Amino acid sequence: SGRSFGPKADHSAPQRPESQTPPMAKLTHSTYTTGVPIFPGPPVEIRKRQVVHRVELQQPADMEDPMTTCEDGSYTLTGKWPNMPLEQDTFGMTICCLVRDFYYLSKGTGTPWNRYSRMLTTMFLLVLCISLQIFLLVQVKHFVCAKAVHDIRLAYDSFQTTMYNGHTEDLFTVPFRERRGIGGPFGPYFNASRFDDMAPEEQAAACRIPLSQPVFFFGVLYIWTLTCLSEVKKCKELVSSFLLQTDTIEDMGKSLQPAGDDADDDDDGFCKDTEEALLVGLTRGVKAIVVFVVLMPRFVVTSVLLWIGCRWLLATATFTDLILNAVALEFILSVKDLLYIAIMPRRNMVSLENLYVRVAAERESFAVFASVIGWAGFAAVWVLLYMGVPGHNGWQMVLRGYQWDVHNVCDVWIKMRYAV
Repeated sequence: SGRSFGPKADHSAPQRPESQTPPMAKLTHSTYTTGVPIFPGPPVEIRKRQVVHRVELQQPADMEDPMTTCEDGSYTLTGKWPNMPLEQDTFGMTICCLVRDFYYLSKGTGTPWNRYSRMLTTMFLLVLCISLQIFLLVQVKHFVCAKAVHDIRLAYDSFQTTMYNGHTEDLFTVPFRERRGIGGPFGPYFNASRFDDMAPEEQAAACRIPLSQPVFFFGVLYIWTLTCLSEVKKCKELVSSFLLQTDTIEDMGKSLQPAGDDADDDDDGFCKDTEEALLVGLTRGVKAIVVFVVLMPRFVVTSVLLWIGCRWLLATATFTDLILNAVALEFILSVKDLLYIAIMPRRNMVSLENLYVRVAAERESFAVFASVIGWAGFAAVWVLLYMGVPGHNGWQMVLRGYQWDVHNVCDVWIKMRYAV
């Protein structure tokens, strides 16, 4: 039929000035049906027409303006910055217990014995986590890394002696003799044809040195560095949250405020253990405990693990083990998650899931987006500084005085042994 459906557009509405901030709007869809089937009789076609309405919404008074006008006339998206939940691991659980239990003790609610017992058991779990990580670091360095470094140094010493036909100088004599060819690969004594004089097992040991394939080794070491940097970045964000975004108060009874819709208005702002709460303040003593007892050990363990991991990967004797070792190293970082999942009671988990902290708001800017390049570039710079480049040994102390003379010699050997 020729009938029209839906509201008629009002063309007489005043136009909004261009300088006015554009309001929020949403689209609603309405479906109208034309034609009604009548039985009995000939079939009637059923048609559907979709009408789209533009509905102007009234912006709530307590909501920040979602659009901010810049000096150049463009619009920048803004809004309330969301609060961040703590990580669900041993470190996050320790912070949660310190905050909530000191809050309840200050409020004088609940049984003090329950509060102290939870803090003690959680601190015990934190000490156990850090102790296990330190123990594993020491044992990996002593029994795993040291043996790999010893073997790869012997392999490279044999390579130097053969390829330079005995024209070597002693670089180190303790704990065993390490020799390096005089003049390097471009000097008068280096002879690539002498590679065939080496025993097959000596050839394999030399050509499987990770630095013999620097591009491949760079990729593996880069991923391992990013794995450790993710932990460092989390520590940085938490330190910023607790020191800069969280107010310093005198009474822990004012540290929390209700943050969820399920909060009871009759409780006069009291935060229950299983309800959502926002951390708004900490005393100086609690801040010191969080930073120096929880976050500082986490940063130190991660930093030491980064160094030991790079050293072990550089001393790995085969390319297959290079990948496996990179994966195996991460289990030391996962101890905090394992203890939390295996030991922590469910009530404590719920308490942690419902605790939120403030984080620094990041305005839309080039500096914020460029931080991606900053973290990625920092990881790449660390890898290059550690493994070195041709002509420079780098910070690594596995193959001291490495002369970058293995790659070209082993090119044919690699192609023959890894051909498919």
